[in-house]
Order: sequence, then structure tokens, then C-alpha cells
Amino acid sequence: MKNFIVIVLFFLLIVSGWTSPYRDDRGRGFNKVLQFPKEVSTENYVILRPDFAEIKERFSICAWVKFYRTDGNRYWFSYATGIRYEFNQILLADNAVWYHFLEDTMPEPDKDFTTSVWHHTCFTWSRWITSNQLKELYLNGRKIAEKEVPTQSKVPINGTLVLGQDQDSLGGGFYINQSFGGEIYRLEIFKKKLSADEVAEMYQAGMCDYTAPSADVLLDWEYFLNAERFGEVKEISAGCPLDKSDWSLLENFVGQEITPNLIAFLNKYF
Repeated sequence: MKNFIVIVLFFLLIVSGWTSPYRDDRGRGFNKVLQFPKEVSTENYVILRPDFAEIKERFSICAWVKFYRTDGNRYWFSYATGIRYEFNQILLADNAVWYHFLEDTMPEPDKDFTTSVWHHTCFTWSRWITSNQLKELYLNGRKIAEKEVPTQSKVPINGTLVLGQDQDSLGGGFYINQSFGGEIYRLEIFKKKLSADEVAEMYQAGMCDYTAPSADVLLDWEYFLNAERFGEVKEISAGCPLDKSDWSLLENFVGQEITPNLIAFLNKYF
């Protein structure tokens, strides 16, 4: 009889809208890393054609990135349009100097990436009313470089986004000395310029802390996981601990009367 009550309780939790945050997060890419082999190749990349209409005047790109090698010329993110001689409108690499946006690089930072460890990086940009642009680079929750330059530019739309390579032609033109070897996790593109406090909070929460979906996110990690992959790019575990007690906790309520209050409590608890 007690087992029957547990089964009924479980059923009611499902129909009442109960979901474990771990289940939700796994559905949004929780604990799933994109790995690009250490033996780099121009065949290893992910390609997308996102709609950037909503970020023409401001955006933030944040991710957890691990580099297998950092020789200053390994590009993990490339957004290109081909509308000018300079194909890459946004180019992010293993060297902070080569965080390139609208044909302009960042100044020399006071800190750089190291190999074989996870780094949280955010690149933010916005146009001001004065037609200037401010771009900022954060590494592990701390701003390491910023630059203000006059410009009339906006983020071009209808481009091609590639993970793992630098585009020297639209969607191609890869060179092995620029190919990325490493891991990417929780890459997100925001429709706003994140503040220093917001970036620091993301880093301090840790790579395994998965927050609820935000209306400020244009492209979430699941979007990138579902993109077309080539070569030996594969999904591996991020190593984030899963809550193994979520099902066993139901045993604590065996024999209790099933009421709306009990269901509401369990829904909130899980």
C-alpha cells in the first residue's frame, strides 16, 4: 500500500507541473561540453547562421572555455559576414589581444589564459548615444581590458558563426595554425551589455550553477549544442555533480496524505 501511495504521489507531481531543476537544466545543455580534440584539425568545427537582428547595438558573449594549447592564435569563436575585406566581425581567441570586434582588437590585458583549466570569459559591447562604442573583456569575473573607440558601426546581420575556427572566407578558409583545441561549455549570447557585477556573479556561481532561462539571452547553450558539427567535435561531460537524492527523497513522504499543500511543497522543494 505504501508503494502504491508513492507511485500515486509521483504521478500527481508530474501532472501538477513538477520538474526537477536538474532535469530542466539537462534539457538546456546542463553538464554537456563541446570538446574539440587536442590534435587540432581544420575539419573540427561547429557552424550556425544565427539571427543577430536584436543585438545590432549591444551584446554580451559569455562562456566557460578550456584551452588545450595557447600559442596566441587559436580561435574558438568567429562571426563573419563577408561584407567587407575583413570577414570576421567578432573573433575570440586564446589570447585576449585577439578578441576582435568590427575590425578592432583589444588592448594588451594584464592577465591572459592558461591551458588545461576552465576559464569564464565574457566579451561585452554597446553603442552609446554619442556614437562611441565601449567594449570590455572579462576573465574569471574580473575586467582585464576595455576600449572605447568612435564608430558608426552596428553588428552586421545575416552572418555565419563558427566555433573552433577562424573564417578567412565565409564559412570556411580555415588554417590549422588557427584551429582551436579545447572545450566550450555554457556559451550564451545576451541581448544586452552585462554589467561588471552581473559578470562577476556568473563567475562566482560556478560553471555547474545553472540558472533559470532569461529573457535577456538571445542564444542559449542548447542552441549551440544542436548546431551542425563537423570532424571529431563531440559532447562530453562537464563533470558537474547531479542530485542523486531527488527520487529517494520521495520516500520521506510515504504514508502522508496527498494534499495540494504537500504537492506545492514538493514542487517548490525540487
